[in-house]
Amino acid sequence: MGNNIVSISIYTNNQRVKLTPDSEGKFLVPNSKNSFSKPLIRVTAVQLINHPKIKYMDPVLTLDDGTKLRVFQGGDPTGILTQSISLVEKHDKKYQKPKKIIPVYSKKKNSKSVISSTFNNIFINDDIDDYDYPWDDPSLYDDSD
Repeated sequence: MGNNIVSISIYTNNQRVKLTPDSEGKFLVPNSKNSFSKPLIRVTAVQLINHPKIKYMDPVLTLDDGTKLRVFQGGDPTGILTQSISLVEKHDKKYQKPKKIIPVYSKKKNSKSVISSTFNNIFINDDIDDYDYPWDDPSLYDDSD
């Protein structure tokens, strides 16, 4: 069996419609949020199969070797198939952009750094602590993670 998703088809208006990903692995679907915004939006494969309307349209994965795999057992969105969700998540991970890393500690005097919004914009005053932390030494890390 193939490992890569080449399209996801849905059943609508008595026919199967094939949705193919763009160069960034995203799928173009109708925007269900509000009528004043864009009529079509780009979504990940996970967002596609969890879309409030599309999940009821019996999504089927087509893999690079031609294999077809239903996303939900019998088309019922409460029964997701393990193999399908694994392939969908793998597809999204393959196209995921690396997250930007915001430096938290700076050696400049009188500088303040802002930690990302997950820390509620906490300010760190570098003047308080001039200690070189052991994790500041890049030679301690041998892998890219």
